[in-house]
Amino acid sequence: MNLNYTVLGQGRPIIILHGLFGSARNWQGIARTLATSYRVITPDLRNHGQSPHAEDMSYLEMADDVVAIVDQLQCNDTIIVGHSMGGKVAMTAALMNPALFSALVVVDIAPVNYNHDFKPLINAMHSLNLQSLKNRAQAASALAKVINDIGITQLLLQNLIRTGDAFQWRINLAGIMANLDLIRQFPDMIKNRTYSLPALFIGGAESDYLCKHPHAEILQYFPVAEITTIEGSGHWPHVEKPDAFLKVIKKFINSV
Repeated sequence: MNLNYTVLGQGRPIIILHGLFGSARNWQGIARTLATSYRVITPDLRNHGQSPHAEDMSYLEMADDVVAIVDQLQCNDTIIVGHSMGGKVAMTAALMNPALFSALVVVDIAPVNYNHDFKPLINAMHSLNLQSLKNRAQAASALAKVINDIGITQLLLQNLIRTGDAFQWRINLAGIMANLDLIRQFPDMIKNRTYSLPALFIGGAESDYLCKHPHAEILQYFPVAEITTIEGSGHWPHVEKPDAFLKVIKKFINSV
């Protein structure tokens, strides 16, 4: 699948993958900073942002989408970074294609199956009457009645766009809903693979996505991985603590 992506800067390539319900625009602040020294590529994963929609979105398929960009841009010595769902895509891509990626950064996710239920979020988005919606503030107010987290509400609303006189969801809600079970899991078929090159796992200290999982689960796949946390941060450390996040990731990528 030909993904939509942006490229900033020159130098060694860094490809950054967003999480579920996100898009490349979520990473533009970090990308602009890193682009002073690197060539930073930020794709919209399938069914997100301006990339094409598809019925299927397994991690193997999404990893192949990313590998296609690396091949198209003729990237060498590439660092791959991924947050949440994008972190699982990054891990899958590195495990399946270790020769393509010289270092890996995973943000607040582990190579395990999760039990998080995202159906209420999709149902809340579906419940909005887009035909009668007059503005984004009205949409925010409606979502806030069923989603008790302003950060998540704002993330979802980034997918709401106006086309002519009407609003629509840019994200493929039906495709994502159909693949939620796969998104929660980590692919069984790569459980015997390892990636022995430099890897960094960054967790939010107040998030349960990474910090509460045993390190053995990470080291099984990534035996030389470094694991660190950012204090005062939840699931989006690059948004909640951008300065601390940049300090950690710059130290790592400048050393590999």
